[in-house]
Amino acid sequence: MPSDRRRILELALETLERKKKQLDVEIADITRELRGDPAKKDRAPAKNAKAKRARFSKEERVRRSQRMKAYWDNWRKKKSK
Repeated sequence: MPSDRRRILELALETLERKKKQLDVEIADITRELRGDPAKKDRAPAKNAKAKRARFSKEERVRRSQRMKAYWDNWRKKKSK
């Protein structure tokens, strides 16, 4: 049983260290803002941040649409056989 307790303590320590790192980053951001320093872009984006979507020209959308219509028409023909 002592090894189980040790593992639980190791996991708790890892969690607390991770939270401490997050708090340190937040403290640095607030301190920087209070000093009037511009926000730095060196932080990694949040995990739930949306990725930018690629923007396609009208011609590219038309080409893709035609290609997919042909694909699905061919798929339906094969399925009906």
